[in-house]
Amino acid sequence: MAEQLSPRQLPSASPPPEKPSLIDDIFELAAADNLEAMLNQALRMTTKILNAEAGSIFFHARQPHRLQVGAFRKEALAQIQRWEYTIGQRLLENNWQVPSGKPPVSVMPLKKSMLTLVSAPLLQNTRVVGLMSLVLPPGTSLPDNQRILLAKISKGVGQIAALLTELHLAHHSLNRIGLFFDVGQALVTTFDVSKLLLDTMELATRLVDAGAASIMLVDEEQRELVFRVSHGARAEMVRQQRIPINEGIAGWVARHGRPVIANNARSDSRFSQRVDVRTGFLTQSIAAVPLKIRGQVIGVLEVLNKYSDNGFSQDDVQLMSFIASQAAIAMDNARLYNQLKDERDRMINAQENVYRKVTGNLHDGTLQYLSAISLSLDHLSVLCAKTNSDVLQHQISALHNLVDQATKNTRSLLFELRPPILESHGLVAALESYIDQLRNISAFNLHFSPVPPVELSPKVAAGIFAVVQEAINNATRHANANNVWVTLQIENERLSATVKDDGQGFEPAALEKNERSTALGLKHMREQAALINADLRIESSTQPPQRGTTISLTLNAPGQTTTQEQK
Repeated sequence: MAEQLSPRQLPSASPPPEKPSLIDDIFELAAADNLEAMLNQALRMTTKILNAEAGSIFFHARQPHRLQVGAFRKEALAQIQRWEYTIGQRLLENNWQVPSGKPPVSVMPLKKSMLTLVSAPLLQNTRVVGLMSLVLPPGTSLPDNQRILLAKISKGVGQIAALLTELHLAHHSLNRIGLFFDVGQALVTTFDVSKLLLDTMELATRLVDAGAASIMLVDEEQRELVFRVSHGARAEMVRQQRIPINEGIAGWVARHGRPVIANNARSDSRFSQRVDVRTGFLTQSIAAVPLKIRGQVIGVLEVLNKYSDNGFSQDDVQLMSFIASQAAIAMDNARLYNQLKDERDRMINAQENVYRKVTGNLHDGTLQYLSAISLSLDHLSVLCAKTNSDVLQHQISALHNLVDQATKNTRSLLFELRPPILESHGLVAALESYIDQLRNISAFNLHFSPVPPVELSPKVAAGIFAVVQEAINNATRHANANNVWVTLQIENERLSATVKDDGQGFEPAALEKNERSTALGLKHMREQAALINADLRIESSTQPPQRGTTISLTLNAPGQTTTQEQK
């Protein structure tokens, strides 16, 4: 049973402290997220607790950290610097462990100044990661309880510092992974080589914290390196500069295919001042890596003038090598893509030339001959009617049928011979190309008002193109117009294609009775409209001011479905 305390034994309440307690200070250290700030706070706290004149803390991470507080006397500072140097060298050489238990605390009296130096290692578990040193006033000793306290503080500070370092490295690795992703995305989302290389420069300078960067490509014929793109100070002046491939650090990298770090560039025997002299740029530090495609060096990625005093590191070179490899692959892909694109465009142009030649011959040759034959047969029919020759009339009628069938087959062939650009680039691009060609040969002014590119099935696109083509051909042959307007429009979920001219017009009702000549063209347009479930409207007038012809084709816009299609 717990012992009951009498009122006299109850502890008396004490007023709250005016200053934070040691526990509060320790909690603040544990909650710190900045290494430098944590080390500084820990050192100030410890010097205050032990009434030290001055203190120094040395933490050995990837980059050593040294912090000092207070006023040092020369003898004490020299000894502490020797301790820190010795520990730093030993930690570079091996992993220094101390036995588990109480960490060692060293006490050294200084006879000349009567000061006392005390030091305790910073520990991560049992591994030494640094040193905390204090300068006690003359004649001051270090009691056992304070020795134990210093050992615990130094161990705790070492543990927190190591954890903050690991956390920083984890954040750094995570950021680097994100940046790698950004690099990959930036380099594979464009086939524009100039933009690709400029993006590479901007990424390189940002990731390695450099003042400038350049990509130089190898000119094998001239045996030179050409500054293709540059980023940073004097970038415009550097661009298109050339240096011999056997000169400079970049030339060495291009010849040997290996990276180079020169943090004091001007003392490096491989450094060339040629570009600095030409541009006025002052190169202080350089890191350069080769650009390789299938093992062959095609260029050099070079960054200049690291902002950090520590200079370029192997981490920077690894990062640059990653960027360079991705850039080289992207450049090769862009080159292959552009080659394929050029070859495709060449083939399409060749096909377009054949298409224009064939359709021109069919329109201006075959169809004209068939029309002439049809008119001649009409004339013969009139003559035969006067002579009352039934046999001859029968033969002429048979020839009429053959001509009509040949005309239909020719128009069907024209429809099937749609331009290749219609399938490769779509209706809008095909009409633009077709109208541009007509502008060079037409006697009238041709105007085109397109919509943005729309997704249409090949059948629908071909049908619309055939109707527009036939309408323009009719205007060319029969309208005697000064202007022809071609318009594409999407309104109220309907796509319309309109061909309008200001020509002489015709009487649609009268023309419907004629099965020859222009009437066949109108019939052909109706057939094409029916194939794609479109409405065809023909309006024409021979009287001003409405004189002219308007042919409109209307159908559901892309994404809309008619009731008939749904069934």
